[in-house]
Parts: sequence; structure tokens; C-alpha cells
Amino acid sequence: MASDYGLGAAPQELELGFVYSTGDVAAGSARTLADALMNNAPSAAFVVWQDPSYSANGAYIARVPDVGDLEAECDVEGTPVISLRKVIPFFTTPQRVGWTRTEDNEIREAAEVLDAVAVLAKRLPGAARAE
Repeated sequence: MASDYGLGAAPQELELGFVYSTGDVAAGSARTLADALMNNAPSAAFVVWQDPSYSANGAYIARVPDVGDLEAECDVEGTPVISLRKVIPFFTTPQRVGWTRTEDNEIREAAEVLDAVAVLAKRLPGAARAE
């Protein structure tokens, strides 16, 4: 996979599998770029992230048309950072409950791990004020 670190001229066309970058940009630029891609190329699948700035995490936006979008904070490598407290509501969904009753051992074991994490998460400092 090739990369463009924003050192050359702005590309006129985007190439599949190519990582594009630029120098310093204003906070919120990832959202602006993602919105432009969604409006001008609605069938495009993409990942956009903006590196962290000072004490704030970066922004990560991924889109796969007809599948879904993911927006999260991210680290300097563009890896999404999702708070455990934001994931906890999933642990009580009917789908997860169904997983605990499946005959598939791997899925059942994964559901049991989620159950254990949910119990631990309730013990986190400040859990009563969870997001």
C-alpha cells in the first residue's frame, strides 16, 4: 500500500488502496472530508481519521455503503478508541443473550466473556455516572 503524506500536489483523482495525508489541518476536518465524500461519492467505502491534537483524541469515520458507518475517537495510528462504558449497553441486548444459548461453543464462550466484562464494568470507578 502506497502513501501520500501531503508533500506533493493535491491529487485530482483518488486511487483505490492509497493512503492520503496532509499536514496540519483545523480540528473537525475529518468530519468535513467525510461529509464531502458521502455527498459527492455516495457509493464509496472509506476510512478517514484525524490525528489527536494535544490532549484530545483524534477523529475516526468509516463508511461502507449498505453496511453502516462507524464514528469514534482514535489514536495517532487511526485506531478507533471506544470507551467500555459506551459498549456496555450491547451486553444486555437480546442478540447477546441469544448467543449464550447457542450450540456454537466459540460464540457461547464469547458471550460469556462479554457477560464477565459487563460485571467488571459495573465495578469501574464512577460506573453509576457511565456515559
